[in-house]
Amino acid sequence: MGLRSLSFLAADLSSSAFNRPVEWPAERQSSVAPELAELDCEMASLIAGYPADGFILEAPQKLRRIVAHFRAHYGLAPHIAPRCNAPWVSAVVESNGDVRPCFFHAAIGNTAGTTLGAVLNGPQAIAFRESLRVADNPICQRCVCSLYVETQEPTQ
Repeated sequence: MGLRSLSFLAADLSSSAFNRPVEWPAERQSSVAPELAELDCEMASLIAGYPADGFILEAPQKLRRIVAHFRAHYGLAPHIAPRCNAPWVSAVVESNGDVRPCFFHAAIGNTAGTTLGAVLNGPQAIAFRESLRVADNPICQRCVCSLYVETQEPTQ
């Protein structure tokens, strides 16, 4: 295929993100979810060869998190939110102009008649970020994403 690298992101099974009108029912989720033992074996194999040629972009910690996510999906472990700062360092702009703090949370505004900057710095976005406790948020706890961007604090 000519790929230079491959990035893994576990299949999102339990949200209305990615333009789904509703969450998938349990039957659909089951048809998409990987077989846990096979997933665990494949991830262990990838980790054993890491970093090798750099083809796999995710670090072992993120690959293990994919297995943990599905272990929780199957009810074998609790759901644990990933380390995440997506709402503070990125945003999702949908085709209709809706702006989401990440793929999984509700829109915090719309760019129609305004700028992206105005939405991201508006009262609804600020209130969302101020109130969000990633570790305790039920949406974050079921999140498949593990976006975390190192940031530098402004110097005084």
